[in-house]
Amino acid sequence: MNGNCAACESVNCLCHESHSKTELVNQFTETASNLLPNSPEELKQILRDNPRQSQQLTVFEEPIEEIKPNRWITLEEQKSWCDFLSTLGIEIGKLDWCASEWEKYQCSVNHSHGKKVHYIACGRRGLCPRCSMSYASKRASIAYKWVKDNLANHLDFDLKLNQIVLTLPRPLQNMDTKLFSKMIKKFMKEFDIDSYGYSIQTRHSKDPLSGRYVHCHILSLNMKESENGMIQNNYYFDVDLMRTVWKDIIEKHTGFKIEGHANLHTEYHSVRNEPYQVLHMFSYLYRYPIQDLFNVQVRANTLNYVQSVQFEKNETLDNEPERLREVRDKVNELIEEKKPRIVWCGMLTSTKRKVLIKKMLHLQYNETLDGSTPTILQLDDTSLPGFEWKSMKDVEKEIDQRSKECRDCGSPYELTPFERGSYEGDNEPLVFSN
Repeated sequence: MNGNCAACESVNCLCHESHSKTELVNQFTETASNLLPNSPEELKQILRDNPRQSQQLTVFEEPIEEIKPNRWITLEEQKSWCDFLSTLGIEIGKLDWCASEWEKYQCSVNHSHGKKVHYIACGRRGLCPRCSMSYASKRASIAYKWVKDNLANHLDFDLKLNQIVLTLPRPLQNMDTKLFSKMIKKFMKEFDIDSYGYSIQTRHSKDPLSGRYVHCHILSLNMKESENGMIQNNYYFDVDLMRTVWKDIIEKHTGFKIEGHANLHTEYHSVRNEPYQVLHMFSYLYRYPIQDLFNVQVRANTLNYVQSVQFEKNETLDNEPERLREVRDKVNELIEEKKPRIVWCGMLTSTKRKVLIKKMLHLQYNETLDGSTPTILQLDDTSLPGFEWKSMKDVEKEIDQRSKECRDCGSPYELTPFERGSYEGDNEPLVFSN
């Protein structure tokens, strides 16, 4: 059982208890996260109070001698991906070498403590699926901890993250993104949602080399501004009503008449109580387009873009098949495509930051949606706990710093690795089928 953070590869990641159960992650046991303190000082106090915890234990009560990061892809998948690119004539560079070598670091205070293993990466995000997955997961971890530490831990209700996916009909796939953004904001206003972020994407994750497929992923929080502070907003919506509203917005803005329902999906999860699902939502938005191609071509084997190309290639030894050039051009286009960005709106924008903090920390009444008697939370500023707003960069620095600290005692790892070697398949990720 690995003792590192599976999502961001940080050994002492502050948000370890939150990290997502992706399709390939080796996870801690559920109880292990409850033992992880928020700071090295708290960890040292735990060790003083309970000497038994001074030694890391697995679920089988055995010491953890090495803390290994998630490798993200198996050796077989890595080879298949490189073969796929090579068949198309795309230069793979060091992709076949990525994470094939490791370094081990030990605690600078006690060499008997767990050793940190670090895989040496090629760093070619956007082309290497391993590096792309690692990046998306780390960014998701940062976003999750940002929401949890700044908001969920200070609100007097269960903060939910709601994912809404809005899709356009096929005849409207060439719509201008500015118009699409206007329609998205109109939709959110109709449901009185003012704390959200969205990402417009133009490829279908199940067939990334097919034609343009414009859709939007929205992540919203069930909080809203009121006179007395930040109160709980709706998070459970009537899906049929949502589809009707979205259909009406499409028809009014485009003049295009839709037969039947508009395509829409929604789901929600608790930030504090369902961290795995929340991490998955964030990770999906931060992914590179190449990850979808890797999933369908190699991991899931749902599509094979070069199956017919291989036959043509054997039949035409001198001339490159037109089909091969077509697939290669599409893959190169996908590689060069910029990763979709997330646009934050309403109370999650930087311009609303001061208002958000003031409303959240000076909350006097917990208003309710059902009309029941509100609960008094705080009477004055003297009862407020200490609070420091963390930026995304602040959270990233915390995670990076903890990755350099010993899991057992919080002391820094030595700067120089004490051992190096080659990866031989002893830490293959678990791949969960859908």
